[in-house]
Amino acid sequence: MRPTLRPVPYDVIIVGAGLGGCSVASFIAPERSVLVLDQGEPGAEASAQNAGMVRRLGEDPYERILAMRTHDWLCAPGDDWADLAPSRRTGAVLALAHEDHHLHDAAAHAMASGVRIEELDAPASVAPALAGSRLRKAWWLPDERVADPWSLVSGFLRRARRHGAVVHGGEPVLGLVRQGDRITGVRTPLGTISAGSVVLAAGAWSAGLALGAGLRRPLIPLRRTLLQTEPHPLSSPEHPWCWVDDVGIYARPEGGGWLVSGCDEEVSWPSDGPGSRGPVADLPRALAADKLARWMPALGDVRFRGGWTGLRTFAPDRRPLLGSDPDLDGLWWAAGLGGFGVTCSYAIGEAVGSWLLGQPVPWLSQEAVSPGRLQYGRWLIRPEGDLASAQITSAASGPPTPPDRMPAGS
Repeated sequence: MRPTLRPVPYDVIIVGAGLGGCSVASFIAPERSVLVLDQGEPGAEASAQNAGMVRRLGEDPYERILAMRTHDWLCAPGDDWADLAPSRRTGAVLALAHEDHHLHDAAAHAMASGVRIEELDAPASVAPALAGSRLRKAWWLPDERVADPWSLVSGFLRRARRHGAVVHGGEPVLGLVRQGDRITGVRTPLGTISAGSVVLAAGAWSAGLALGAGLRRPLIPLRRTLLQTEPHPLSSPEHPWCWVDDVGIYARPEGGGWLVSGCDEEVSWPSDGPGSRGPVADLPRALAADKLARWMPALGDVRFRGGWTGLRTFAPDRRPLLGSDPDLDGLWWAAGLGGFGVTCSYAIGEAVGSWLLGQPVPWLSQEAVSPGRLQYGRWLIRPEGDLASAQITSAASGPPTPPDRMPAGS
């Protein structure tokens, strides 16, 4: 039986039990009393809606740093994951169809950091799904992995609980408690719960919670479609996942078929309450099918049998908000993780947890990921998933007023 939530003070309250929040909890629970609250079940929102690919060849250098550190940890995650198999090595091919120099700085960074990466003249030699592809450039990363988000969340929570953390799903946070220029706790249906620090790890709901406390941080949720295909002869657990980055199409083996996305993006603000997963619309399905036919013709005959849409939350510079907020004492962030919550999960917890405990993080610049850093007023989203059709949106867009009841997220 789940223990009743008691409104007693804690050193740290973490709002959101997704990959970011649970990772932070696992780091600070040995040193502080920790309460984790989520409106739904742990790991049920954005953490459960992604494709699970651990990608080190990202566009942003700080994303790459977080990804590399998480990847190294995934190779030997520790006893709390011993029976969970949180990831497996598959290898990956990252490719370009048009933009010759897109990702070149990422490839150079990866090579300089010791990541095994090599240019491919014949991508189909390691990835049969790319047979017949008309690509300008391709890189082979033999050590890339696929992770299981549920196993990651379960291990983080196991470690946190082992050190005394209290975790409650189905417990909405109604708002942050602000006294002057400090956050001192959260409001729940049971009343106010006080804390020395509050960590916002609420995914698509984070901006609304901050806005309710009078603080605007530009975090915008973008909805993306993932599609599951029927069984296909080229699919096997050993086949590397493949991503043609500039046109925005990826495929990885899953359940005898393929998990596919045309990388579509649509601004989509969540409603109150849990449940951000959505149905598949006709246009994104057609977009993914067209991209497969063009850029992965060996998979052009796949049939889609299902899928879903999920939310990925970004700051305008597509870099996460991590660490203490410079404008409100006691408020910390592990939000804006975009589509790389799995890829960067361990390192996000390590960085935010270490800073909260007053410990240095020599491998990551705190200023570069600060929640208060300068942001663009307008920024590019990719409705059709490719660089060429990007459109400008306002970073100020969002719910016009803070809702009276803003639940936590995952």
